[in-house]
Amino acid sequence: MSESQEVELGKQAKQEAEQAYGIYKAKPELNQYIADIGKRLSAESGRASLPWSYEIVDDASVNAFALPGGPVFITRGILGHLNTEAELAAVLGHETGHVAARHSANQMSKQQVAQIGLGIGSILSPAVASAAGAASAGLQLLFLKYSRDDETQADELGFRYMTKVGYDPRQMVPLFEMLDGVSKAAGAGKTPEWLQTHPDPGNRLEATQQRLKTELKGSPEGMKVERDKYLSMIDGITFGEDPRQGFFKGDTFYHPDLKFQWKLPSGWAHQNTPQAVAAASPKQDAILQLSPAGKMSPDEAAQKLFSQQGFKAGQPVNVKGAKLARAFQAQTQQGAIEGVLAFFSWQGNTYLMAGYTPQGGLSNYANTFTDSMGSFSELTDSSALSVKPGKLKLVKIDRPMSVTEFQSSHPSTAKLEEVALINGVQQGGQIPAGYAKQIVGGTQ
Repeated sequence: MSESQEVELGKQAKQEAEQAYGIYKAKPELNQYIADIGKRLSAESGRASLPWSYEIVDDASVNAFALPGGPVFITRGILGHLNTEAELAAVLGHETGHVAARHSANQMSKQQVAQIGLGIGSILSPAVASAAGAASAGLQLLFLKYSRDDETQADELGFRYMTKVGYDPRQMVPLFEMLDGVSKAAGAGKTPEWLQTHPDPGNRLEATQQRLKTELKGSPEGMKVERDKYLSMIDGITFGEDPRQGFFKGDTFYHPDLKFQWKLPSGWAHQNTPQAVAAASPKQDAILQLSPAGKMSPDEAAQKLFSQQGFKAGQPVNVKGAKLARAFQAQTQQGAIEGVLAFFSWQGNTYLMAGYTPQGGLSNYANTFTDSMGSFSELTDSSALSVKPGKLKLVKIDRPMSVTEFQSSHPSTAKLEEVALINGVQQGGQIPAGYAKQIVGGTQ
């Protein structure tokens, strides 16, 4: 893949990532802070001419990822778990290393980007494609797994970049200890987001200690750590999932800001993204999704959808509350699908609800689709309407405190283990005097 192809692919993937995850905009000064650190690191990458960008995605997971050609993303979830600017530089340096070494670009060229199929149902929405286990060419980049050799190289490059711009590379040690803690806290059977795409080389901490001995020129004393500055920058950020943007309670989805609720079929796996709410059947052979169709009328939205190549409208269907509902068939690169489309007017906007399955399966799911669609209704529950996201709050303590003491004097809505993890200490350890993190509010 040429550099120009790499940059073009990165631009496409960046747009899709921004749409799929959403950019965290609550603290503009934090976004600029991240971008400024990234700019200094990328200047040392040997590929300074790339169109580098560093953005915060509004995602609660502990993660960061890079795309070919320069886009780097870090989640607000990992920001809440870091404790110094140097740790942040280590994360951004690591991701910058992946781009500089063309790790994802090399993988994509092997997979022949142009030949990637779009998956069942992605004709309707990338969010649905993701729920179905597929993604568009751009989003598929986010699900590539680096090799252990790639991870080792990105660690080496990140170490080099952060050191060159004056950060204390010893801060890589608490970073990797935190990631290990997140992994253990996730429990058996659940791999944290970071490790899904960043496989642990196995000796990461040991390798970092060795680099400190062999590659660091001179003493690290006096190099930048910037604990207080970093913590002041993340004070007040959203912590955990933001229920204002929609949340599940059992099989029901509630959206406090848009004031609606929707009951999904029992036992279906579901997800909420900025683009759509989607659910997949236990057999992964049927999808339900709800997504905005804009300011146009239901009739206009239906006409626009059915005018797309490969779509064929069927008979009207009875869906409670829908302004218009039709059966449909469509052709995708993965084969023919069939299902039900329903259009709802809500607060001046039109929403599209779609249920579909491979051709021949609609008779098995028609009632499930229409029953679920008909459950779309106004949200009136005051407790759901008033729910607030958790926030990270800085507390100044004048002496070291055990995590238990801190939790007793400054109660968090997070569990004790999580309070220890975000403050960078073992559960039986002590939080040093100075600033400490408390979680207030939220639905934990």
